[in-house]
Amino acid sequence: MHKARFRQQLKLGPLCLFCILCIFICIKGAATNRATRLDSLKDILSHSPSPDVAIKTLQELSDLYRQKPEEVGYLHRLLDIGNRVDSVQAVYAAAANLSRYYYDDNKSDSVVYWAQYIDSVGKSRKELSDGLFEAYSYVCLDHLWLENYELAMNEAIRLYNLACSRNHTYGQIRCGENLGHIYQAIRRDSDAVVVYQAALDKQEEIGENLTVSIRLVSYQLESLLRINKLDSAGVLLATYKNLLDRQEAVNRNTGAIYPVDRYRWIMHSFYAEYYLKRKDFEKARKSLDCAESFVGKETIGNDFAVFAYLYIQARYNKEVGNYAVAHKYIDQLLESWQTPDCLQLKADILSESGDAASAIQAYKDVISETSKINNEAFTRQINQLRTLYDLNDKEIQKKELEISQMNVNIKEHQLILSMSVSVILLLVLYILYLSFRRTRRLKNALLQEKEALIESEKNLRIAKDKAEEANQAKTTFIANISHEVRTPLNAIVGFASLMSDPSCTQEEKEEFSSIISNNTELLLNLVNDVLCLSQIEAGSLSFSLRPVELGDCCRNAMETIRHRVAEGVSLNFTPEVPSFILNTDPLRLQQLLVNLLVNAAKFTEAGEINLSFHIGQEQKNVDLIVTDTGCGIPADKVTQIFKRFEKVDEYKQGTGLGLSISQAIAGALGGTIRVDAGYTQGARFIFTHPC
Repeated sequence: MHKARFRQQLKLGPLCLFCILCIFICIKGAATNRATRLDSLKDILSHSPSPDVAIKTLQELSDLYRQKPEEVGYLHRLLDIGNRVDSVQAVYAAAANLSRYYYDDNKSDSVVYWAQYIDSVGKSRKELSDGLFEAYSYVCLDHLWLENYELAMNEAIRLYNLACSRNHTYGQIRCGENLGHIYQAIRRDSDAVVVYQAALDKQEEIGENLTVSIRLVSYQLESLLRINKLDSAGVLLATYKNLLDRQEAVNRNTGAIYPVDRYRWIMHSFYAEYYLKRKDFEKARKSLDCAESFVGKETIGNDFAVFAYLYIQARYNKEVGNYAVAHKYIDQLLESWQTPDCLQLKADILSESGDAASAIQAYKDVISETSKINNEAFTRQINQLRTLYDLNDKEIQKKELEISQMNVNIKEHQLILSMSVSVILLLVLYILYLSFRRTRRLKNALLQEKEALIESEKNLRIAKDKAEEANQAKTTFIANISHEVRTPLNAIVGFASLMSDPSCTQEEKEEFSSIISNNTELLLNLVNDVLCLSQIEAGSLSFSLRPVELGDCCRNAMETIRHRVAEGVSLNFTPEVPSFILNTDPLRLQQLLVNLLVNAAKFTEAGEINLSFHIGQEQKNVDLIVTDTGCGIPADKVTQIFKRFEKVDEYKQGTGLGLSISQAIAGALGGTIRVDAGYTQGARFIFTHPC
């Protein structure tokens, strides 16, 4: 095949030679330009530039020397200048890149050191940076590739909880990517697909980043193909190709050096696996031919692109009966990747080719490698338990030492007390009167102490009652939240299982998918509401008050819920004045308005939903009014509607937490929220905000 291709290339004649010459000139020109750029940047540094220029120059030099020893020196200089002029972003970037450098250089201690360095700087400044999640991601991945899955998972979950608690979107994306890697490593690919998709969804909140999307889609495709979700994989492959085409255009237009060829190599390998699983051997072969065109272009060693290509080549040739070729590819693969999957594939190839003796030995190798991995994992867990035991033992010894010291001190005090009593007995005749007065004072003190104890007991009983009430509230909350979670979760699980039924039509699958999507949104809203409530109760819900245009906040809230309004229902905004500046937190105000508007949309099937605001006398407050023509609120529920999990219609979707959250936000903003009992054409909520 290679000889035929070589003969075809010779037929191109002078045109082929001209193209080769052009490519050579471009490569040589690029190398010359790089050398010229390096000399220019070094010359700038030699003339003691201003800190801003020096920071920019050092950042570019470190990029040009990426993963080379020179990079470390430039990053340290960047760190020094950043600390000297208090350019914290330069400090974060330099430390995160040092963590990445040592991660690629397999120096775990240095990876942890620079991650902790960023953490200490962030805590001293009371801020959470992107660099923190960047650096700790390398710590997490370092644990993962060393097969310390427990440590990797603990680190990933710790970071994810931190990102969620501080609403740090980039941190949630990086942590989601790390969790996906861990799930893939332990073969929980269904969970990996979910967290990768969540990371992609989160990325839309901060604007599309092509390189991050390419990376996440590539990981997600690997898991989808592994669990045979071919329909989803087919759609995602088209998205993958589109992303790579766009990044290639960016490379051409900006001079970026993102490795598009590497990802195209992976993409064609994925396409080959996709068609192979569908038994379309002709298209699988074409995809492999496309992938083969990238062989030799990358000098990246044990890269996943090489693994994916060699693995699918071996599988394809096994499936079509080319056992000799399959054997060649699997042996090449095993030179760098001695994994159970690769060993299993080799054993299958030998078995199907009729080499029973070699197949038996290969299957023994599979069992041996699997046992080795399991034994190492077991040993690792035992060592971790032993470490915990040693720590606990040291803690116990420390406590025992403290107790012994306390006993010695008590005995010393007792000895001193005995000696004092002896002296007092000798002087009793002289201090009888003083002792009498002292006795009376002690009696009074004891009476006061008794009263204090009685008061303390009373306070303890009150605290106990409050604790029991809190415990009852917690029990009720758990029962309610369990019920609310179970409802959409049952729908998701039930219809997901129905979708795998071959007898279902495409229309039914689309209907089931819509139901699953709706219940997934309901479940996500429930989780978000619970997280918001937990922040409110913990007092960690932050508010940032500033002057904002009230009309813009109202319009943003309306646009957010417009897709939820039933067909035929008009959504209107009728402000009293065209413009009004209000000192408030725009995000929390919009969250409150969205909850009220969603509540109105849920119960309004015809008529109108209207949002308006009214300026109070002397502009001391402003009333924001949400009016609908829905079913209204029964009189017996008007006083209960702001309680948690309280719903007007139990059969309507929703968590029953939105109005409770809105009331908490209203209180935090210094306002009040109420139901207009005099309005009978539907429901009307009035939020009074102080000016």
